Amino acid sequence: MVLVTAALAIIAGILVADIGNSIFGGGGPGDTGTGEQVGERIAPMPVLYRPSNHIAPGSSFDGEYNSTPPTSGPHWDTGWAGCGFFEEESPDEQVVHNMEHGQVIISYNLSDGGEIERLEGIARGLPGRRSWMIMRPYSKIGEGRIALTAWGWKDEFSVSELTEERVQSFYDAHRNNSGVESIPCGGYMN
Repeated sequence: MVLVTAALAIIAGILVADIGNSIFGGGGPGDTGTGEQVGERIAPMPVLYRPSNHIAPGSSFDGEYNSTPPTSGPHWDTGWAGCGFFEEESPDEQVVHNMEHGQVIISYNLSDGGEIERLEGIARGLPGRRSWMIMRPYSKIGEGRIALTAWGWKDEFSVSELTEERVQSFYDAHRNNSGVESIPCGGYMN
């Protein structure tokens, strides 16, 4: 009897979570990308800090990532970012942890407010973005550039090449598809 009650409670919890995700645009572990090879494949960095490349929250990785923005490598062991839209730069060490969990990061170096609004409008249309997407300003790429990153994948381009289809295609392929961990964002920024 106790096992039946526990099983029913677990099933009810899953159903409530699925209904909540449907209503609020969330997305859970089952909300996985297609796995298509969209963008440039970047080989994951080796483990430099055993056992899982974790460094202390707030600290900086003193080496070089194998891509800019990074698509893998050393990252904070706790304090990963909530999904949403950031107005300030988020540290690479923080969002690399998000990519390990399956999130897609949209980094941009744009000074024109209209271009930022256009990119944000595209990002707001992504399904499950509250669980699988972060958008942040990023000064380490050239002016007028946008970089889409996921664990082991990158697509960087000029704002003149920005299309809804390009962003949607990358996101659809790589959200919740890191192959490492599948953990939706615990919090949503905005």
